[in-house]
Amino acid sequence: MVTEESAPLEVESQDLGRLELGDLELPYVDLEHEPAVLSKLALYGTEYSYVRSFPIQGHSAIMPGFVNELLAQNKRILVAERRDRYYLYVA
Repeated sequence: MVTEESAPLEVESQDLGRLELGDLELPYVDLEHEPAVLSKLALYGTEYSYVRSFPIQGHSAIMPGFVNELLAQNKRILVAERRDRYYLYVA
């Protein structure tokens, strides 16, 4: 379940990593410490909104195609991990 909040959670640059997804590398943050999945994140002043999640186990079957569709629409992507899922956020 994704929770609504008034302001996006600001992702700190020291918490940012990279997720390799085939030929792509996407910005990544671990949100295991958060009590719930958030609907909005912010990174370097840009607000990202939640669009979809994928199970970590087996994500490579469909996640790359979905990411490529978003990139073709000139969307910026931020990936968050929480428990056993990757959560995609776009700006």
